[in-house]
Amino acid sequence: MKTLLTIAAFAFAISASAADPVNKDCPVSGKPIKDGITAKHDGKTVGLCCNNCKGKFEKDPAKYAGKIK
Repeated sequence: MKTLLTIAAFAFAISASAADPVNKDCPVSGKPIKDGITAKHDGKTVGLCCNNCKGKFEKDPAKYAGKIK
């Protein structure tokens, strides 16, 4: 049972870190990103500062892809 819990905790840790944004600043506005506001692009999780920027990014991700740092 202990082994099963260890494996489950490890799997959760891996999946949680895979969802972490690859950037610190919003590629649309340049402002710091906020927790929970993300979009997927080329298999990566991109953080954004607000839902307005998220909508703009999702509408034309190629326009902002070069600003993902």
